[in-house]
Amino acid sequence: MRARFRSFSLVFFAVLCFLIALPFILESVLGIKISTELSWLNKGISIGKVKITILNVCYVIIFLLLVSYISRIIRKALQDEVLPRTRLDIGARASLVNVVIYSLWVLAIYTGINILGIDLSSLAFMAGALGIGIGFGLQNIVNNFISGIILLFDPSIQVGDMVQIGEDWGTINRINIRTTIVQTFDNAALIIPNSHMLSDRVTNWSYKDPKVRRQVDVGVAYGSDVQLVRTVLLRIVNDMPEIMDDPAPRVDFTDFADSALIFRARFWITSPEFWLTAPTELRFRIDEEFKKNGIEIAFPQQDIHIRSASGLQEIIKP
Repeated sequence: MRARFRSFSLVFFAVLCFLIALPFILESVLGIKISTELSWLNKGISIGKVKITILNVCYVIIFLLLVSYISRIIRKALQDEVLPRTRLDIGARASLVNVVIYSLWVLAIYTGINILGIDLSSLAFMAGALGIGIGFGLQNIVNNFISGIILLFDPSIQVGDMVQIGEDWGTINRINIRTTIVQTFDNAALIIPNSHMLSDRVTNWSYKDPKVRRQVDVGVAYGSDVQLVRTVLLRIVNDMPEIMDDPAPRVDFTDFADSALIFRARFWITSPEFWLTAPTELRFRIDEEFKKNGIEIAFPQQDIHIRSASGLQEIIKP
């Protein structure tokens, strides 16, 4: 779909360039005057003192297509060549790229209005109409637009951060003017209005510090050597590369449960990307090492004691 749109844009751009260049070619080569033969290019509509011609509209369209092509080049150069050489993190890079591209488009739109010959002072009435429109039904659009600008400069939520929104987990993929795109671990894209990112509760697991603390509980049978359990758990945790040495992991004896002695291994991982893989790998290693060391992982069980009572023997007699 994108390839077709790009091909169509290139063809449309080439046709416009040809149509605009045609009058000058005819005039210079064949001697045909624009004013007599192709005067339709200078026809248009008049709004007050402003006259918008077909030729000016073609100029604006070509100019905006050129700006679109240049903005893609600038975005790619900043993302792949310039900013990776700086000390900025991925979120600050994305914000900077968006600010540059948006600024370029604001300048391009301003230039396009001037190409059309429109005096910006004559558009004052549009500001009043826009204010009325905002009052009647555009509050959400303007709210999301302003929220998007705030998010671009707000370091608390940036591209690449792992966030939790309600029961959904994911990584912020892009912050647009109106919406924020969050890519979940199931490869689904959550399209969230920017105003919700500012007003609702969002848990950012990557804010300022990428390390995250996790814990794994394991229950062993009563009668197990608790010191051996603690030693084995610490050895397993310290041998895993995803788990940090500082802060050091620890093992706590948390409770005497109904059917087990509960131990809790607390540790820090280097990045939120190991949120699921580190605890899973740890559980595999715990099961393997406990079997090697003869430590029994407890399971729910109950002992039933039958006590004798008066008259019970007479009831159970054959």
